[in-house]
Amino acid sequence: MGVDAKTVAELRRRTGLPMLKCKEALEGAGGDLTLAEENLRKEGHKTIDKLKDREMKEGVVFTAEEKGAVAAVAVLCETDFVARSADVQQFGEMLAKDLLARAPSDQGHGDALHGMKLADGKTVKDHLDDLVGKRIRENMKIGAFARFRPQPGGYVGTYVHHNRKIACLVELDGKDVAARAPAKELAKDLGMQIAFHSQLVALEPKELNPAWVAKEREIFVAQVQDMPEAKRAQIAEGKLSKRLKEVVLLEQPFLKDEKVSVKQRVEAVAKQAETPLRVRRFARIGAGA
Repeated sequence: MGVDAKTVAELRRRTGLPMLKCKEALEGAGGDLTLAEENLRKEGHKTIDKLKDREMKEGVVFTAEEKGAVAAVAVLCETDFVARSADVQQFGEMLAKDLLARAPSDQGHGDALHGMKLADGKTVKDHLDDLVGKRIRENMKIGAFARFRPQPGGYVGTYVHHNRKIACLVELDGKDVAARAPAKELAKDLGMQIAFHSQLVALEPKELNPAWVAKEREIFVAQVQDMPEAKRAQIAEGKLSKRLKEVVLLEQPFLKDEKVSVKQRVEAVAKQAETPLRVRRFARIGAGA
């Protein structure tokens, strides 16, 4: 069947693969973009997703903290010049501060904030319309946001990358965690680890969608069909295990000592700090990163 050039270009943007390969994949999938991308992965092609915020590739992450609670939010725009402008900086700082008290949920994305009123009485949408239409005249939106309040005895650690394009929040549960230096250092280390792993989606394996795991297994089984039959299952499961370490925080090698997992590092720090300790949740807020 024939496939139109626009659809081929779309697959090209999603995968980064040559146009001819994308055309062949779409023809084999009957023009279905999602199926074509899955089939390319099954063939062993490494693909990349170039769709996310391609029009708004720049931005800044803003954070605020009060009484142990921490908020972080990404403000996205088209150019770094605008991201660093006084208008955007003032808006972002006010938004982060107001999220501490007014966030509609602990985690979410920009559209959920449009109706939220800020300290000056205007909504987030009012501010965006004013900035885009009257001041900066550049496409702009709110990205992801998070607002964590620690449980009694717990602690929320923050890591902000030096370019202010990534902020990571890590919430620890325990006893008097904020007074335990090893635990606070752990939160910062984990924040740094999360910053360098944009594919993380879960704290532990049980949080993963079973359908997603089944699809990943299917893809890896397809990749090993040319290998000796006796080894196929073992190799496919090995690939799946490696994939899970890319998306599950506690299963990853610890950034500062890859001989131990993050889970093992948390257990070691709990022993060192002489307190029960666990990672309750995390958030990675990125602005074009």
